[in-house]
Amino acid sequence: MKDKKISKSVGNTIDPVELVETYGVDQVRYFLLREVPFGQDGDFSRTALEQRINSDLANDFGNLAQRVLSFVYKNADAKVPTPSSFTEQDEMLLKAAQELLPRLCENFEKQALHRMIEAIWELVGAANRYVDAEQPWALKKSDTVRMATVLYVLLEVLRHLAFYVAPIIPQTSERLLALLGISEASISFKDLIEKKLQSGVQLPQPEGLFPRIEKERKE
Repeated sequence: MKDKKISKSVGNTIDPVELVETYGVDQVRYFLLREVPFGQDGDFSRTALEQRINSDLANDFGNLAQRVLSFVYKNADAKVPTPSSFTEQDEMLLKAAQELLPRLCENFEKQALHRMIEAIWELVGAANRYVDAEQPWALKKSDTVRMATVLYVLLEVLRHLAFYVAPIIPQTSERLLALLGISEASISFKDLIEKKLQSGVQLPQPEGLFPRIEKERKE
């Protein structure tokens, strides 16, 4: 921390219980696994932790889930929509989600968990760009059939993401799967590969996954 080794003699130790109580267990897990290569040294600061929470978790992943699930809840009768034919853009995003698992398994086997997280967040970024490009809010006025397909694609990608983040942020994974209407009996990688989201499934009222930290500390 601050280019110094954390030690009792220096007096710069960190209480992990206090960190979890302040920020949340998944948030702390995410930061440490992303910032510190497994088995190696890494830097820690509350400022960096809060920046990761706001940027990666709240802005990127949390905002993706919130705006998709909220839009479905308000504009698709709170049910998984029925898709029509997929465009090339749809297929590309779905393929990116489906084909990510072997890469994640390889990184996991090598204990390169920070690389695993980076790969997952590449998919998060691709999904966010897809939302901006397809603009389901505009399709609501011009093409509801296409809107339903776009929303289905996004929900299916969120399903994959919910499974992929399970080793990193398990509590968030369970919450997101529940928001997607997936029961605990269907939570397995076999189901991820062999099944797809079922159209017409009723979804609960969405809730935010990660609260933003409004005032970041200075260190």
